[in-house]
Amino acid sequence: MENASGIPSALSYSLNTLQGTSFNSFELAPSTGASSVSPNGQIRFMLPNVGLLDMKTSKMTFSVTTTSTVGCRLPAHTDTLFSRLEVKAGGITIYAGSNFHGILENIKYNMGTKTACGVTGHKDVLDCGDAAGEYIGGVSVSESYASGLGAVNNLFSVDLGDMAQIQPRLLDVSLIPSLEIIFTVADKNVLASMKQANLGLAANGATIVHANASTADFSITNPRMYVNMYSLASGAYQQAIRSRMSDVGYLSLCYDSNLCFNSTFTGSSRFSLSAMSLKRLTSVFRKTSATNVQGLIPIVGHAKDNAATKGATYGILGSSLLNSAGIAEYQVAIQQTCLPTSDPAHGATPNTSAFAKYDGTAPCNLQYKIQSAQVPQYFAGVEQQAELTKLAYNVDEFGKAKVMPQYLQNYHAFAVPLELPSSPYDKKTISGLNTNSTNAFIELTSNGSNVDTNGNYEVLVFATIDTILRVGEGKAIEVLN
Repeated sequence: MENASGIPSALSYSLNTLQGTSFNSFELAPSTGASSVSPNGQIRFMLPNVGLLDMKTSKMTFSVTTTSTVGCRLPAHTDTLFSRLEVKAGGITIYAGSNFHGILENIKYNMGTKTACGVTGHKDVLDCGDAAGEYIGGVSVSESYASGLGAVNNLFSVDLGDMAQIQPRLLDVSLIPSLEIIFTVADKNVLASMKQANLGLAANGATIVHANASTADFSITNPRMYVNMYSLASGAYQQAIRSRMSDVGYLSLCYDSNLCFNSTFTGSSRFSLSAMSLKRLTSVFRKTSATNVQGLIPIVGHAKDNAATKGATYGILGSSLLNSAGIAEYQVAIQQTCLPTSDPAHGATPNTSAFAKYDGTAPCNLQYKIQSAQVPQYFAGVEQQAELTKLAYNVDEFGKAKVMPQYLQNYHAFAVPLELPSSPYDKKTISGLNTNSTNAFIELTSNGSNVDTNGNYEVLVFATIDTILRVGEGKAIEVLN
């Protein structure tokens, strides 16, 4: 479609002008006042009520302390340390989130729609060196930031999840009731507890759970919210949006919400949903044993071992560059999402020949049903699970998985798109499936002789929906899902 002038943007010399722009950043202490928050505790911030708030770049920073003598390791991505994010306006919930916020954010990293900062995002699981440069590879030594650089400065940050992508990006907070951001700290099972880092797969190595893993614990220390604010001195922008509010009756802000449906997987999972615009369905499977603190899980393809009987963990991604016992990359158990198979068994460990060695003769196929309509029109094998998932997230390649066994063993997800495809710079279009009038029943089903139906996996199905926040005169708000 041509633009209004018929001239391509690459040839256009026109400029937009807004004068009197100013910027500042503000530090906010938690309204709860606590300087250290334990698992399942809450951290609350009241945001400023004047100015243009940049939701994308406003973040909470913090440091972390762990139990010092049980080989604790933090998970990849700081978002995993939080189980829920809520946003309220004048006490009214405008973003409810779910109890699986950390898992949802990890899916975004795995898909490549979100990238982690290696400086403040704790991008990887760290084995022998921590985020402040200290050596932590000894027996039972934990990753903790109670002293050194982490004691005088915050080392990590998290953004506002789905709300960071609100459109428009700058929110005039003077138009809405006071905003409150609530982070809920995750359970301690987001940690790993291992014997020793630099022995890799050896008998007392990183993949072996510490004998006192049940005592592993952590706390979020010195949380601070940094909000980035803009203002326009001329007042022209404020006049324009108030004029639109007067003409139309309201302003509309749009953002994603993700509803999560969680159950033990026995071959299928069923739930009902009513939504104005259902954009995407995403399913991930976790081993039920992940509810306990464990040793580290190796990422397939980053290890070397002399035993020829070992599975696909070894020899795929340049492992010859490592020493004979080395593991290049890990994840914590709570982050591992697998295809729910009988072979390899759910209990296969890195020290067994079954780990990540998938049965080539037995399928594990997946399919959704929406009001009995099949999506896709066939049971998807592993290759179509990957291709449909990339389509649903509008990416050409996954952000994390590099080879098929790695996708199946460490970063598996199965998603289908239910909205029109878009380009990054397209104007927001709401085109998802409308189920408001039907309260649609949705089912995830499977077939194939390699499906594990014995309750060894739990399934989390995320339904991504468009949410509209309507803002009217007198700071009146209405949330539409």
